[in-house]
Amino acid sequence: MRISSIFANGMILQREVENPISCILENGETITVLFDGEKIPVRNNESDCSCSFILPAQKAGGPHTLTISSEKDSITIRDIHFGDVYILGGQSNMELPVIWTTDFHYDEIITADFPLIRQFEVPKVPLFGKKADRLDGGSWVNCDQEHIFGFSAIGFYFAKYKFLSDGIPVGLIQTAVGGAPVESLMSEENLISTYEEIAQTDHGSGRCNNDKSKACLWCYKEKLTQNHDDEFVSRTQAEDMARQDAWHKDLDARDPGLSANWEMKWPEEGEYSSFDMPSTFMGTSYEDYKGSMWIQKSIEIPASWCNETVELRLGTLIDSDMTFVNGQKVGETGFKYPPRRYFLKPGILHEGENIITVRLGIDGNIGGAVPECPYCLKNGEEEISLIGKWKMREGARAEALTGPTFFIWAPTALYNSMIHPLSGTRCKAMLFYQGESNCEYPQHYAALLKSMVKEWRKLFGEDTPFYMAEVTYWLGDGPVYEADPFDAVREVQRSVVHEIPGCYLIPTYDLGQYNDLHPHKKKEVAMRFLEQYQKSGNA
Repeated sequence: MRISSIFANGMILQREVENPISCILENGETITVLFDGEKIPVRNNESDCSCSFILPAQKAGGPHTLTISSEKDSITIRDIHFGDVYILGGQSNMELPVIWTTDFHYDEIITADFPLIRQFEVPKVPLFGKKADRLDGGSWVNCDQEHIFGFSAIGFYFAKYKFLSDGIPVGLIQTAVGGAPVESLMSEENLISTYEEIAQTDHGSGRCNNDKSKACLWCYKEKLTQNHDDEFVSRTQAEDMARQDAWHKDLDARDPGLSANWEMKWPEEGEYSSFDMPSTFMGTSYEDYKGSMWIQKSIEIPASWCNETVELRLGTLIDSDMTFVNGQKVGETGFKYPPRRYFLKPGILHEGENIITVRLGIDGNIGGAVPECPYCLKNGEEEISLIGKWKMREGARAEALTGPTFFIWAPTALYNSMIHPLSGTRCKAMLFYQGESNCEYPQHYAALLKSMVKEWRKLFGEDTPFYMAEVTYWLGDGPVYEADPFDAVREVQRSVVHEIPGCYLIPTYDLGQYNDLHPHKKKEVAMRFLEQYQKSGNA
């Protein structure tokens, strides 16, 4: 007997509606279902060895217990509550976790304890050529200090203030994946049908950009065909991993900083250049530089800081970093987007001069440190700025690293593995934040988005409200563009919201930051979702 992993201890189910649940059985197996000790009728489907049953509508509250028994096995699911369930969908700005947003509302985050707000994060695994009927992996977690930092930030704030307003348990089903284009969130038959309709009116309004990971009008059929081949996908993933491992191993082997202990204090005299923290190499002789680059700064620390846990803030570094304080490694991050927050335990800093050394790994972007982010040491309310001149030394040069094929962004990959298995899930609404990854072909976005919403409603309920965040303001985080690349996507969103029944657009343009693709004011976005939700009469 097998059951989708979303049906597990601590689950939140939608109140005041019937909730269907299905199981996969062995040949000849039958089951008995008890809900709070009461027997629930079961319907068997012998053609595919499955069965299903329906939990009757319940008022908000709990806890409840569900027991599913067969001749060979028994599953008991405890601590079930009924409340309001929300599907969180889209890409990184919906996925972005609370831990990335602690510059804002820190006290609110570290005191969060809401046992009746729970999140289930759907495992992120691409799937091609078939639709999964159930989920494997993942668990329901409470909004407490053990789990809060992994919650979707928008989901957390929306759920918190919704719960505080009515006391009804909240379940968040997190399906958002960073970088996901809308094509990855659609079924194959729906995508083909939609693109065929687009092709009837599209006459040369663009051309294929030969993206390895994503698809477009000119290559989606090729992508669908090649990704059906499991051997092709596995071989490509293995080649990508081997290429990236070889690049980093070669760079490390040739980097004199790693062998000569550049994490320690550098001599007063040396062949150094200067780096202005924070800035990027745009417009400098290092604009095209790829490889490792070392930067170092001396900072004076008072005695009162030495027995405290001190926070080292290094904003956003491009692309990766390995960071040392007084020769001791204190943290590293493998790609550019996460904010660098490293905590220095008592004993790492000492009174007087201290040395901060950062080894930047620059593999594909223009290196450096993104301006207008925090660069400092913090001890409670006290702060020492790290802005200004740093010493800089070239490590080892390298060719640009060819990026991997992100199969998780490929057409149908996420629908098959993450969305379709949720079929039948009853929810109060869908909260969606996506569009950045469709900015290259905005002329096709409206048709694709409308088709996606229609398809999702077949899974979650035809009348399910759809709340969509406007793509925010952005001008680039390395080179700064003359025009916002998301302007056309926003125009589509503002138009299509009137063409989809029960669709609502959440304005976010003013909450953006010109050089941050992931602005951290997610509480403000969540409150706008909640305001529109309550105003629209769906609460």
